[in-house]
Amino acid sequence: MALPILHDLKKMRKRLRVRRKGALTRIYLMLLVFFATSCIEEIDTTSFTYEKLLVVDANISDQAKAHEVRLFYTSPIDGDVDDTFNAATGATVWVEDNLGVRTYFTEQSSGNYLSSATFAGEAGKSYTLFITTREGKKYQSSVEKLVPAPEITEIYNRFVIESTGQKATSTPGVQFFIDVEDAQQSTQFYRYEWTDAHQVIVPFTKKYDAVFAGWAGYVISPFNEDVKECYRENSFDHLILANSASSSNGELREIPIRFSAASDFDVTSMYSIEITQRAVSAEAYSYYRKIKLFNESNGSLFDKQQGIIVGNVSSIDTPDEQVLGYFEVSGASSKRIYIGPSELDEEVLEYVVRPCERYSEMGFEGSLNTFYEAEDLPEDQRGAVIPIRELYELYDIEQGTGMKLLAHRLCSDCRKRGSLEKPEWWQ
Repeated sequence: MALPILHDLKKMRKRLRVRRKGALTRIYLMLLVFFATSCIEEIDTTSFTYEKLLVVDANISDQAKAHEVRLFYTSPIDGDVDDTFNAATGATVWVEDNLGVRTYFTEQSSGNYLSSATFAGEAGKSYTLFITTREGKKYQSSVEKLVPAPEITEIYNRFVIESTGQKATSTPGVQFFIDVEDAQQSTQFYRYEWTDAHQVIVPFTKKYDAVFAGWAGYVISPFNEDVKECYRENSFDHLILANSASSSNGELREIPIRFSAASDFDVTSMYSIEITQRAVSAEAYSYYRKIKLFNESNGSLFDKQQGIIVGNVSSIDTPDEQVLGYFEVSGASSKRIYIGPSELDEEVLEYVVRPCERYSEMGFEGSLNTFYEAEDLPEDQRGAVIPIRELYELYDIEQGTGMKLLAHRLCSDCRKRGSLEKPEWWQ
């Protein structure tokens, strides 16, 4: 008896990837459907029958921006899973509202189709996605109504200890939550996205650089680049869902959005997080819920599956053809906060190691070889000192005396914990 299997990179050989690039939010689904005729310890890929299926990843909202539709195909179990290689290029893609107004999406890169940057859906209207592939095959989504999303009332943080991995490693950190007081009951179902950034401003200005050149020792040269201020950005990488079905007034309380380890704040000067709340339909919520359950499964490749996760896109030409993915239409609201490390839960701060405070700067008059090998100290002391000195790097030379000034490597070059590129949205 044939058994449909989802392709998970880790355990079920299904890959669910959620990421954000620039202003575009995308949920990538790499799903492989094949039929197993037998269960054996050594997997013989020749025993699988592969069916090439279209995967649709698309969402539009009432936020004015370049919305995206991604089209690609599934790959065989032993095939290339690269998005570009499997992209569905050369398609004609448009979204049509209930008044017949069309918005076309232009292919910007392989399989990535974008609307204009001014496009925004309207609350109360319904939208349908249409696709005509380069081969002339036609696809259409179900009609999806856009309902507005309530505003996020508050973003706050609390200390937690998270257990991760099969060995349940305990990680102290900060959990960010949201509350929504006025849900208006336009929908009971929500999906969340977040992006954040750590601002890193180092206390020491780097004026010199030292590079180890083998037998020649360390070569010191002037350093003229400004590496005092950097930013480290992250974005959501898994599905975050919530519903207000159990709330009599539609309120949402203590919805966990983002966990960050305390160690992430070691050199953070300022932190910002933006959370986007999407009001989705009951059908979309059910679809994402199934994806989330599949992705969190701890089963093996041949565990009993519940079948293919069916989205809301179908083939016009061949009704029996299976199409993977989903066209989401959602109202969206976003809220951003800026906080300093001192505004984190007090318990979190107990676990934040501040290297620029813990490790004071050093002045050294000898060579850097002598410094790093601790040759200025008795031999019996070197073993304990060398690992500490390895954390330091040259940042300046004192004029007149020639004394070398060294600081913890995270405290003189912000690039060690971020990028020089400042986010456009940063205040």
